[in-house]
Amino acid sequence: MSNKSKKIGLITTTSLVVGNMIGAGIFLLPATLAGYGSLSLLGWLFTATGALILARIFSNMSKLFPSISGGPYTYSKAGFGDFIGFLVAWGYWISIWVSNAALVTAIISALSHFFPILKTNSILAVSIGLTIIWVLTWINSRGVSASGKFQVVTTILKLAPLAFVIIVGLFYFDIDNFPAFNLTGNSNWVALSGG
Repeated sequence: MSNKSKKIGLITTTSLVVGNMIGAGIFLLPATLAGYGSLSLLGWLFTATGALILARIFSNMSKLFPSISGGPYTYSKAGFGDFIGFLVAWGYWISIWVSNAALVTAIISALSHFFPILKTNSILAVSIGLTIIWVLTWINSRGVSASGKFQVVTTILKLAPLAFVIIVGLFYFDIDNFPAFNLTGNSNWVALSGG
């Protein structure tokens, strides 16, 4: 297989980045954060700022180490040695396990609104969750190209409802719908750290 056939295009790489940035949280967190009031918007702003700073750090690291690739593991290993590189790789690997479990939990939770039996039949819910994990694992095992194509489809499925809500929401926008800045009864700093 030639090197060119292993490459993925701009649309696929963009979908990978967008798909990783827009996770289940964007659909689930607004309902959770609504109890904090408009203060929760600052949480989104701080998180976005942190993501941009992290992207800039990785951009700078790729310029400092142009001959290596591999992200956090290789940069940690190059800067601090094998042990720290191992800890970063191990921590990242564990975070992926937790993320997969959280993603499947979010999917089953969303499906339970349409199929209430999933709330009462835990065997069915677990079976569907495991099926989702195995199907995604199978897609990923087929290679970067197959994973990339699937990512393009899922990114479109993520962006379509967001675009719909934004466009429709523009026609119903009313500043009076915004809740008070802090609904928690705690200080702004306490509420911000909680949200």
